[in-house]
Amino acid sequence: MRPDPGRLIRQLPVRAGVTIGYVAVFIVTTLFFRALPTDGRKAWLEWTSTNLVNLRDHPVSALVASGLFTEGSLASWALTALVGLGVTNWALGNWRTAALIVSAHVGGTLISQGLLAYRIAGGHAPASDRYIIDVGPSYVVACALVAGAVYGLGVQRLPAVGGFALFAPNSFLGLPTLQVASVGHLCSVVIALVLGWPLWRSARSRSERRAAGPVDQSGVDAPGVGPVRQGLLS
Repeated sequence: MRPDPGRLIRQLPVRAGVTIGYVAVFIVTTLFFRALPTDGRKAWLEWTSTNLVNLRDHPVSALVASGLFTEGSLASWALTALVGLGVTNWALGNWRTAALIVSAHVGGTLISQGLLAYRIAGGHAPASDRYIIDVGPSYVVACALVAGAVYGLGVQRLPAVGGFALFAPNSFLGLPTLQVASVGHLCSVVIALVLGWPLWRSARSRSERRAAGPVDQSGVDAPGVGPVRQGLLS
């Protein structure tokens, strides 16, 4: 059957809402950050960083803001996020995708920073590491790419697999020395695999229930209906 472009466009809010929203906010926030003067960028980094000091002083705002911009290549990170989130979002739907990436970002941050706090207390890391700069979308991206590669629909997995193959080589190099970023990336991967499974099962169950029921008169399938159902069986 020939794809219906109109149908695909109508499905975007349901199957790609989180992807579009996150990438759009990420681009805008990064451009805002880069438009700041040097002192402003330094202050922004210090305030948004999810280091031990900020997690004690203003944890929620630091956790939210830290994952919405990058110091690195805007185009590369935006494209990688678009690939990983796009594949995952199309398979799981909006709320499941949001729950997964928020869990990865928060979990990766708290576990990696908690391990750092333990190492500082034991004298295995300098006390100055409580003030490290820890920002960027990498925990979200790592989770999305892995979830897309494992739980994506059919051949849609391939871009996520390719994205993770490019992401991985430099993302885990610090594990032998328990560097914060590398530990966080590993946590994000584990969360994608462990939490992604029940979320995928939930999406599949919903798909099967909707397939057995009446067709949505709006013409917009819920996550997992129609082409998604076909992908789950491939």
